Amino acid sequence: MKVKQAAIICGGMGTRLRPLTFDIPKPMVPVRGKPFLQWIIEHFKDQGVNRLVFCTGHLHENIEAYFGDGRKFGVEIAHSVEPEPLGTGGALLNAGHLLDRRFFLAYGDSYLPIDLSGLTGLMEKNRASGVITAYENPDKLAPNNVRLAADGRVMNYIKKDPPAAMNCLEAGLSLFDRDVLEFAPGRKFSLEESILPQLINRGLLFGLLTPRRFYDMGTPEGLERAKRELNDTD
Repeated sequence: MKVKQAAIICGGMGTRLRPLTFDIPKPMVPVRGKPFLQWIIEHFKDQGVNRLVFCTGHLHENIEAYFGDGRKFGVEIAHSVEPEPLGTGGALLNAGHLLDRRFFLAYGDSYLPIDLSGLTGLMEKNRASGVITAYENPDKLAPNNVRLAADGRVMNYIKKDPPAAMNCLEAGLSLFDRDVLEFAPGRKFSLEESILPQLINRGLLFGLLTPRRFYDMGTPEGLERAKRELNDTD
């Protein structure tokens, strides 16, 4: 299975990083000399994923001015701008006409530098509609919010106030079949709360367990860690 496209959700307000995000969107906050979003783009490019869809909203002009159509970064970028905040699922639905049959999904404030072939292999092997990444979380980075079965099938995913039965932490990188958008309940919705439960109930969502800790720069603490630890080997 060859997947050449990724969608990156970049429309958040970045309220927890203010005043840094008063004038620039959260993914454009500099980390070690370049916008955090650029780290994500370069990782995709290095693995042959060179067509990107930016799902933007708040201060989208800033992202468009810096990245343009992607040519100077060696990729192709299409911009899908939300007319209003639509939620993670609504942002994807709004960009649906730009998406390939299968696409990776990332968030502009989260970066997981792993080999993408693990996700495509798991999807192909299980004929899944979606594959998420899950961190083993030995250091208790945050409360576990995913429960994986031994075969990788996702048994439960609860983002807010997860119960103690969860055994790993969702890591912010995934792979989906575009057909999952047929489960959309409307224009505005959360992918995690509206679509993933339906995939789980049908046995169509799997999880790739990884020991690789992800970078989440959506909080001041996470941003400082990214500035300390990110380097060109990631």
